[in-house]
Amino acid sequence: MHCITCDKNKYPLCSNCSRNPYFVEKARRVLAQKNGLKSLKQLYSEKYAEIKNYNTNSFWNIKFSSPVSYANEPSVTKERIKIAASYIPRKTKRLLDIGTGVGLIEEYLGSQGKTYEIYGIDISQKSVNILKKKFKGDFRKGSVYSLPYGKNSFDVVLALEVLEHISPSKILKVLGKVNEILKPGGVFICSVPLNERMWGLTVNESSHLREYSPELLEKELIISGFRPAGKSFIYAFPDHYVLKSFIARNILTKRWDFNDLILSAKKI
Repeated sequence: MHCITCDKNKYPLCSNCSRNPYFVEKARRVLAQKNGLKSLKQLYSEKYAEIKNYNTNSFWNIKFSSPVSYANEPSVTKERIKIAASYIPRKTKRLLDIGTGVGLIEEYLGSQGKTYEIYGIDISQKSVNILKKKFKGDFRKGSVYSLPYGKNSFDVVLALEVLEHISPSKILKVLGKVNEILKPGGVFICSVPLNERMWGLTVNESSHLREYSPELLEKELIISGFRPAGKSFIYAFPDHYVLKSFIARNILTKRWDFNDLILSAKKI
């Protein structure tokens, strides 16, 4: 069988393509679409090239240096948060938000009268300082690679716009840990950007390490012990959001690609 991204006789990837992180990501997407889980799992080894990781405490401290509130966020962010919140089961008591940032979903949930026992973790100390001033809850600085929570701790775990910042060689371990800290039947709610076309970017300003497709995210969750339950796609129109989204979904259905995926999955 040939290499997925070229015509060399090496499957799933030849040595040259294995050294290009964008080719490796493309191969993962192809295998996910083909439902080739066995071959897909092989592509999460550290031997495959990865996009350079700039996700550090100092990087995110700069990102969170300006005041932010839900009301001032762009429509796509508000839509993402509303959809993610709608996936939270009614009986939820304890909720963990991974990559809490400045607490946009916490702000929204509070405005809706929700009183969950909220835990949050973020790589940025500035983020944690902001969260502790704004909300009641257990907020701490920490890494997604070593979540400090025990088995069966939460009804819901959130990771909105987080998974694309996790190295491919570590993502399955992280998702496995998320599965572990969820209670039986617990729900994982995540979102990732779509169709970024990072190959053509001169500068990776957002420090994204992945190029997800819906199939790839679903397969990673299945491998990690989840059953995908609900999913929603949204656009990132900067203005006239409602009108343009309506046109894109109902009239000019092939003109624009979706820009974000929100997905919920149950622990098996």
